[in-house]
Amino acid sequence: MTIICLIRRFLLLEDWKIAFSILLFTIFVSMKVVSFFLLTGILFLTTACPGVRPKSNQKKLEENNMNFPELEPFYFEGITFDKSEIFSPEYNDNYVLSDNYSTFIAYDIYLHLSVELFNASKIDVIQFSQDEGKSDLEALHSHYVQRRISSLYKSSASIQKKIPKSTGQKGYIQVIHGNANEYENSTTYFIATVEANDEYFVFQLIGKRGNMGYLYDDFLALLSSIH
Repeated sequence: MTIICLIRRFLLLEDWKIAFSILLFTIFVSMKVVSFFLLTGILFLTTACPGVRPKSNQKKLEENNMNFPELEPFYFEGITFDKSEIFSPEYNDNYVLSDNYSTFIAYDIYLHLSVELFNASKIDVIQFSQDEGKSDLEALHSHYVQRRISSLYKSSASIQKKIPKSTGQKGYIQVIHGNANEYENSTTYFIATVEANDEYFVFQLIGKRGNMGYLYDDFLALLSSIH
């Protein structure tokens, strides 16, 4: 029964109150039906259609043979390096030492990336805490690794090595595994100290230990891209 028909019946009925109530009820039901179909359509478009769902970072890695996908140049204090688009700005200084830094995070895989610049005055202070005879670059690296280890509840570290010549970079690299406390799972830290354009930079890639084995070559590729 359409609304127009009800209006005609309303004009013919003697009890206009009953007719008016029927009219309001019909309008209410019609609006509910329309709202139901609109909501159903929205839910179908946003949840039932696979193409609308954003692809997870884990899926992007898997589809790219466990390598960082979609690299794009990122500029930081006179240098440029290739950063994957899975990383978003984090604005977090909890795991960096310098006041001059950029930090990034890939949320769904709990992966952190950071780059820091240490100026000459910072290096001078660091040299006082290190053994004599170390270059500024080595002193910075040793200091950074020591500070990282001291921040962990339990830790183990690989031996300090020079960054592979294949990267074309001058510096040191080390891997640290550790827990922030006795309740947390082990975290892995890739730490590289690099000299570029007569400046000293520290790069870190941080993530769950179980996920980091296949990312070491990506870290080296990032270092290779520095120019």
